[in-house]
Amino acid sequence: MSKKVNIIVTQPPYGKEDAFSAIPLGSSQFAAGNEPSLIFVSGGVHSIVKGQKTGYGDAAVWFKDVPSVEAEITKNIESVSFFALDSDIEKRSISDSEIIPGIKKISLDELTDKILEADVNLVF
Repeated sequence: MSKKVNIIVTQPPYGKEDAFSAIPLGSSQFAAGNEPSLIFVSGGVHSIVKGQKTGYGDAAVWFKDVPSVEAEITKNIESVSFFALDSDIEKRSISDSEIIPGIKKISLDELTDKILEADVNLVF
């Protein structure tokens, strides 16, 4: 029997790797026969902006192939359901045209329903 698994990302994509690490976890849940949803809230909504550059800090990092959150989302868009909290998107002035295709905006009520309906909720 499959389980509904929510992976909620609260942290922005820079400085930590929570968003980047959460996506393969969602993919592994799909591979295990579960129904994964990855939900970006709070600062995590910065992860859904397309076209971000991944290099930062030391110049040596700029010349390495650093994987992007966008690439991971795009790679897993067919197996993981991606959502972002609309009020947090609005608070951060992220326009619809900036959002990675395939990410659905949800309201706080819809987020609450998803949390209550899930068998497992993980928060990053």
